[in-house]
Amino acid sequence: MQERNKNGDKTLEEGKPSQTAFMVAVHRAHHYLTAPEPKILRDSLALPLSGAGSEAAIQAYMDAIEARFTELSDAETSQIFVRRIVDSVCMRSRVVEECLAASLSRGMQQVVVLGAGLDSTAYRCTDLIKGLDVFEVDHPATQAWKRQRLADANIEIPENVRFVSYDFENQTLAEALRAGGVEADKMTFFTWLGVHMYLTDAAVKSTFAVMGDYPKGSEMVMDFISPDYVDTGGLVENSVDYLAKVVTEMGEPIKSRYFEAELEDMLLASGFGRVEFLSARALIDRYLDGKNAAFDMPDEATSILTARV
Repeated sequence: MQERNKNGDKTLEEGKPSQTAFMVAVHRAHHYLTAPEPKILRDSLALPLSGAGSEAAIQAYMDAIEARFTELSDAETSQIFVRRIVDSVCMRSRVVEECLAASLSRGMQQVVVLGAGLDSTAYRCTDLIKGLDVFEVDHPATQAWKRQRLADANIEIPENVRFVSYDFENQTLAEALRAGGVEADKMTFFTWLGVHMYLTDAAVKSTFAVMGDYPKGSEMVMDFISPDYVDTGGLVENSVDYLAKVVTEMGEPIKSRYFEAELEDMLLASGFGRVEFLSARALIDRYLDGKNAAFDMPDEATSILTARV
């Protein structure tokens, strides 16, 4: 049985974790195990958190994903598209780590990970989060699953990490954060990765409004699906549409896509004062010493932004 949100749409299966969160962990693990140097992200905990069990199992999952996309074209093109998905998943997490590190000099006080899934930042980057209160926010079923995965993998939960249960479509975020101990008067670093596309427009806007109400200097990093990517046509359009079909079958349908101008207007209207969209070239120059072989991604598909209150 699947839950339905207030708009009547299917959401996560009742009592079951996010399957897309599992896929993302597999992608991060595959990159860590197989990507050439310089690696985009070094997520040594992705494999144990995924529960896949072995490098061979991770490869088997990746082979299955590539096989599904081969239905749209040839095997080589499918490999390119899947590699781009993996690259984007790793790059968005890398941006979070870099931006969070830079924010510490501004006096950042707490971190809120919206839709945390199997994110491992707080467990890998303990020096980075030292002295910060970290709140992982997610659906109760996904959160219970993650805590079990942490226990099974003998990964210690830092004392400054707390879990906040929240359903983006059925609860008020401000109330959930307050109940979870997040202090609205503290400068806060928000991460919102791989989430907005599964929410209604109303839920996205209300989330922006809550984040934009935090003190000056607060910051948010998010990724998004842009119609610019889909409208390029051909394999790209077919692949994105097919990806949407796959995640819908997992119970997490894609509901929102935004042009950059739309997102900027929404964020500015919500209280943010500066929005920066990160191009593929900027990411390569900033984090990979200009070596684009490690990040094969067209600009229109990068879709990562930072916004500051």
